[in-house]
Amino acid sequence: MAWVVLIVILLLAGIIYLSVHSTPHNQTGEHFQRSLEKVLEGTLKPLSGQPPGSPEAFQIEFQIVGYPFVYEDVPDRGFAQEVRKAYLKVRTYTDFTLYFTEKPRSTTIKTDVIIVSNIPDKPIEGAERVRVPAPLKGQDVQTNNTALANKLFANGKMVDIFLEFRNEDSRGYPSLALKILEGTIILEFHSAEGKTPDYRTLRRNPPSIENYLGGLALLARFIKTV
Repeated sequence: MAWVVLIVILLLAGIIYLSVHSTPHNQTGEHFQRSLEKVLEGTLKPLSGQPPGSPEAFQIEFQIVGYPFVYEDVPDRGFAQEVRKAYLKVRTYTDFTLYFTEKPRSTTIKTDVIIVSNIPDKPIEGAERVRVPAPLKGQDVQTNNTALANKLFANGKMVDIFLEFRNEDSRGYPSLALKILEGTIILEFHSAEGKTPDYRTLRRNPPSIENYLGGLALLARFIKTV
């Protein structure tokens, strides 16, 4: 009978351990927020500008090597059930814009933004082409600073940062979770699993966000100082 008692004790100990050390996936939204705030050593705040009655949105402001970061966590619109996505942003104090879009795209050129994939093989006078590295080809590229884009793509470490967030859909079409808009670097955590990075993985393991901070800080430093 002693071994039966021992098994019961072990089972009870296991249940107690699991209840205390449950994963973030099974914890409340508030627990996840506080866990992430602790990891980032930042300040947790409500995210303003959300429609009345919408699920809670929040942000965490923090700094890495002198650059201001913000993590934003918002409901993903258009779903009957609550689905969330997140953005990790860092300001570079520039007006640099660089992002990739799926082909085909309109030949319309936005104000002071060049759709570089639509520039003819023989560029028009005064227009410089963006030299996109082979691993990043397959999408249209838009930028407002061709010279800076070329310097970025000539640097292997910077290209590797972009490649880390390159995804493909079921059709084999590429997309990037990383973009730069008016000097702000934006990394999107997708609501669906299977993309890099994805929100559900972050929710289960808040410290995994640290995997992305160094690369974004390096990219911010490059853009600011080049």
